[in-house]
Amino acid sequence: MTERGLQYITDILKGQEPQKQPEDWYGLLGFLQSHRIAGLFYNRAKRQGIPLPKRADKLLRESFERQKRRTEFLRGYIAELSEALERSGIEYVFLKGSVLTNILGNEIYADGERSSNDIDLLAEPSCVGEIEKVLRELGYVQGEYSAEEKTIRPYTRLEIVKRRMNRGEVAPFIKRTGNTEIPFVEADINFSLGNTPGDGQELLAEMVGSGLTYKGKVSLRVLGEEMFFLHLILHQYKESCLYFMVERGKELDLYKLADIYYLIEAEAFDQKKAVEIANQYQIIDRLGAVLQQVGEVFEDDAILTEAQKYGIEQPDVVDYERKRRYEWTVPIRERICSYSALKYLRQKGEL
Repeated sequence: MTERGLQYITDILKGQEPQKQPEDWYGLLGFLQSHRIAGLFYNRAKRQGIPLPKRADKLLRESFERQKRRTEFLRGYIAELSEALERSGIEYVFLKGSVLTNILGNEIYADGERSSNDIDLLAEPSCVGEIEKVLRELGYVQGEYSAEEKTIRPYTRLEIVKRRMNRGEVAPFIKRTGNTEIPFVEADINFSLGNTPGDGQELLAEMVGSGLTYKGKVSLRVLGEEMFFLHLILHQYKESCLYFMVERGKELDLYKLADIYYLIEAEAFDQKKAVEIANQYQIIDRLGAVLQQVGEVFEDDAILTEAQKYGIEQPDVVDYERKRRYEWTVPIRERICSYSALKYLRQKGEL
């Protein structure tokens, strides 16, 4: 992806008329798909009346319509899980895409704009077993879906333990749907706010304990506005820190940066209150680092000014398996334009 192509994309996502056309539509289309914003880009371009090349228009429209079908289909499974969890009396909250497409839907994203591949939950470690029981009762299995065999391959005990220790999350739960286009749904239970299992437990307890039930397109227990925003910040910071996320090219997913950008633009939370919470729980540096990412990618001076107040040092990247620590050698925009940013890491030391 070229700098000019990135500029074209973010202009449209910001609701601005692009100043220059991209040089390489093949590269741009691949970037949109890789960053899971093809539907968002398409619908925002259409809203603004920005013409797209005929072939690109067709491909992007198909992506938008496919994501819209997925969002609508997943909504039924989210509602089913929400009802089961409410009956159980467990403390938990729904996160990320489930909230953005069902509670904040149309305020932030129209159906088809926000890509959502799974159902994310947040709970304290002591409640994880109870949530796992609810998921199993609904027919979910811990494992991964095999597209070739059209079956679920259950994880071994070792795989389950490794994910819990290294990622601060439970190995995903999968359920077959019988739908040809969307053959399975995935539910993920998060029980840590950082990249180690015990990170941020005090804040996590307050987040989960203060969850409220909202009725949107479905009824969900979710975080309050400021906590929801801060969770997105912490999740993005966490993924910025992990070597295996860099290996997968997911340390700077544009759709995640867009979530944060649009919440800020919509004034969907009390910024002063969010900063107070960040200071209270000593995560203000994480807020600054992620706002720096968002501000640079979207070239937003106001966000960059806020980031400067809190500290903009980008986190080191940690490889827990090899026990190594790395630092970045190029700016954020250069990293996001690269298909693989591994070449921009420099070893900084040992863990």
